[in-house]
Amino acid sequence: MAGDDSLDRDTLSSMTVVELREICKEKSLLVSGRKLELVDRILGDLGVEPEISPPEAADALIMDEGPDEASELDSPEVASERTEHAEAVERLISRLGGEDPPEESADEGPRWEGEVVEAELVEAELVESEPEAASKAAETATPVDAPEEDAASLVITIPTISSLGERWQTVASVAIVVLLVGVLATQVLQQNAGFAARPLHYGDQMDFFVRESTISIEGDEMLAVIRDSADGILDDACGQLTTVMTGTGQVAISHGSEDGASPTSDSLGRDGFLAVEKRLSMDLDIDFEGRTWRDSGDCGNVGWTLSDNKLILDSTSWVELEDRDPKRSDSTMAFTDVDSRTTNLRAVTYGFDGFGGLGTILPTLAFPMTPIELSAFFDDEVLEAGASSSDISNWNSEWTWEVKPEISHETHGLVYPIEMQHEDIGQCYGHAYLSILVKRDSPWPVEQVADIVLDKDLRTNDCNFLVSSLSEELLPEGRLAVSMTISKNTGSSGSVEVDWGRDYLKPKAGEDQPSSSTERNWVDAMWDESEIRPFDLEEAIACLKANHSTTDAAVAILGGGYFWQAQWSQPTGTPEWNLSWVDEDDRSGWLVLRSADSGGCDVVGQGSNDDGDITWNRDAIPSTQTMALLEGRILDPARYPDLQDEIATGTGGVWHPNAAVGYRLSVSEEIQLFSLLPGDLGDGKVTMTAGRDWSDGGRTHSTDLAMDAETGEMVTWYHVDRPAE
Repeated sequence: MAGDDSLDRDTLSSMTVVELREICKEKSLLVSGRKLELVDRILGDLGVEPEISPPEAADALIMDEGPDEASELDSPEVASERTEHAEAVERLISRLGGEDPPEESADEGPRWEGEVVEAELVEAELVESEPEAASKAAETATPVDAPEEDAASLVITIPTISSLGERWQTVASVAIVVLLVGVLATQVLQQNAGFAARPLHYGDQMDFFVRESTISIEGDEMLAVIRDSADGILDDACGQLTTVMTGTGQVAISHGSEDGASPTSDSLGRDGFLAVEKRLSMDLDIDFEGRTWRDSGDCGNVGWTLSDNKLILDSTSWVELEDRDPKRSDSTMAFTDVDSRTTNLRAVTYGFDGFGGLGTILPTLAFPMTPIELSAFFDDEVLEAGASSSDISNWNSEWTWEVKPEISHETHGLVYPIEMQHEDIGQCYGHAYLSILVKRDSPWPVEQVADIVLDKDLRTNDCNFLVSSLSEELLPEGRLAVSMTISKNTGSSGSVEVDWGRDYLKPKAGEDQPSSSTERNWVDAMWDESEIRPFDLEEAIACLKANHSTTDAAVAILGGGYFWQAQWSQPTGTPEWNLSWVDEDDRSGWLVLRSADSGGCDVVGQGSNDDGDITWNRDAIPSTQTMALLEGRILDPARYPDLQDEIATGTGGVWHPNAAVGYRLSVSEEIQLFSLLPGDLGDGKVTMTAGRDWSDGGRTHSTDLAMDAETGEMVTWYHVDRPAE
């Protein structure tokens, strides 16, 4: 390479661009630009004055190198360009926001119309330089006349980070516009797409209306089931009854103390479980109308009404967090009639398993009568038009469903209607339809309409044999029709999603539970062996056989029969047993045996039932725990603390003097059906029972409980208080 002294304009002009850039690199000069600029840059570094070039050539390439340089190079043309950018952004934002764009000045000519623009891409090469070199590089070189092909037809400004800082308003405006357009596009696209049901959150809540809803019952056998459970409120009704309900309600998920979850206990009385606490309340106006009795035992056609009644319902249930297993529910109901007389009920239940065959019907009836939890039912299925349960190979619910096209509801906005039906009911004994409106981000339907009819006379030829046999056994004669509409009023969402499946330390399955090793096979009755009740069942049966062997009860027992029901009490202060028996010929009856001071026993009453009223089926009797073991668990204040004031005395561990204690066996007749059933579905069910009746403050009270005699699990207990007669 030639020395610096030999470098003049002619020599440099004869070199190639590559050679000139090598010289610039050696001198720590910028290497970007055209050939003439490189020549002037090198000569300038050598102290040679550059030739004066035409003024318009100086703007051929503008390099933004920093704040100082940018401010020096801000020409009127650049400022005008920035103004144009800002105005364009303002017009776009105004258009998106529905505003009129600002009027353009009258002297502004059309922009970009008919222009053919050619741009020469200029390569920018960044090199590291010393501070002094960078200072020199900041100077703008003036090129000499160049060939026409070297002239750029469009000036391209190559911005640096520092130059962006000068135009922050324009950049920020463009960014906002991009975000707005993106959000709007996303919303429009999502409106046409389906969605999965939103999971429950701790703190979720929905207030709803109960529109005019009815429950109609026809047939006295069907009505008797409702009448007998209404504690005298419906005693005047017979044959036909219609209930009309309107009011308000609320469903909510509590935000508990354990990261949203709430502590609870199970049917065995064990603490240490974490659960999702769910609350349901209703405040209803209820009117009854129907037929009443002509005289005792004869239902007439005389109309009967009971209007202007109030029913307030509050129910709290706990569903275990890890396994989603319902642990218990605690419900209170207050019924006030037109005369302002109030009957109160509190019922604590531990799932439906302990209710036997009735437990298969209760969930079906309860499901459509309260707001259903969408995520629990649909799981992660996408709810969009055309989706249905038939598309899901492993759908395992008796309820089938189909999503209809999205509609705009006058109250709830854009919603998807979903039609549901219970197939087994539809094929066997009526129908159960459920129409719901679901909305994105709502964990419950915003509207729910239930239409249920149960009537064994509606059975079809498509009915499954097993379901048909069970419905024939469980459903009473008559017709039950339910029509109910629930519609959302207001709602609020919690901030923390329910963490189903949470792993935590809790009681294990089988822990602190009576085992099969303590079960006993029946001989004449369930084993008692109580140490806290005088005159236990073994003593009573032995006395009956020894001292009253000719009674029907003793004859039945000695001939292979058994006591299917027994109850201990001491109404006169002396313990006695009310014993119900059945023999191998399906003859049955009852006998009251009281303990005598002499150490014997006295028969204080007995009677018989119609043949066939009770069915003998010894093979269906399961092995059970002893009454002594079970009553020890019932009377343990640590297991069922709320129950102790109802049935125990003192600090617990002892029955109240007015308490009645016993058991009841339910067996099914030996028919071919049960030989086809798997497992122990055909076995009998033995329940330990206890209760107490008393009066206090002008009101009568009664408490009853039921515990599974095989597993030691509490099934339910309830307390009723009403005005004294």
